[in-house]
Amino acid sequence: MDEDVLTTLKILIIGESGVGKSSLLLRFTDDTFDPELAATIGVDFKVKTISVDGNKAKLAIWDTAGQERFRTLTPSYYRGAQGVILVYDVTRRDTFVKLDNWLSELETYCTRNDIVNMLVGNKIDKENREVDRNEGLKFARKHSMLFIGKYVNEYSHTF
Repeated sequence: MDEDVLTTLKILIIGESGVGKSSLLLRFTDDTFDPELAATIGVDFKVKTISVDGNKAKLAIWDTAGQERFRTLTPSYYRGAQGVILVYDVTRRDTFVKLDNWLSELETYCTRNDIVNMLVGNKIDKENREVDRNEGLKFARKHSMLFIGKYVNEYSHTF
């Protein structure tokens, strides 16, 4: 019941188009996976209630399109966020290289100083890996971020 929920946390999932942001969201909130999932247009939003040490929290998770044409949504999307999941595709180096741009955007538009950042290296089940785990870990440490490298089918209990 909602009266048992202690708090609502706004979590953002950001990263380049095609890195698997929507798949992560659906796996975590609905425990589903669709390898043919269409690209997000604008912003998607899901809510999931979790229990941590017997305390309930509601996660309001926002998934945005990674395409440049949707960047006008950015300021309102970041406002009030308490956590960010920054996703890159380990088979596409360009998505890793652009992580600094996403962090810069986060610093520009986020209204909180105490935001928790998590870096996710996605699609580790795929061949032709272009970014190894140590590179992701090094980037995460440099920016004081949590780090996870998994295949989307393994995420239902990760967060």
